[in-house]
Amino acid sequence: MTERERLEVAETKIRKCQEQNYRCGVCGKPITPQSCQLAHRIPKTKFLLSKYGKQIIHHDLNLVAVCSLKCNASVLCDPKTRPTEAKELIDEIKEQL
Repeated sequence: MTERERLEVAETKIRKCQEQNYRCGVCGKPITPQSCQLAHRIPKTKFLLSKYGKQIIHHDLNLVAVCSLKCNASVLCDPKTRPTEAKELIDEIKEQL
């Protein structure tokens, strides 16, 4: 990861924490930009990155600030296992682009 990418991730964590009132997007526990994880609802896999592109996979609507791996796993909206929800999310992101 480049320094620019690190800065973008840090800025995104700050923004998402602020949007979520410094609470985990799943369980509501307190989080900070330093302690949280950015969970991708549509997973950030090589296949899905090549299929949908970085603009969709890294879009704010596809990201949730969470407190743990357990909460991270619970936001997954994988097109394989939840195709309808994934399609709705992708369509919503495309509308915003």
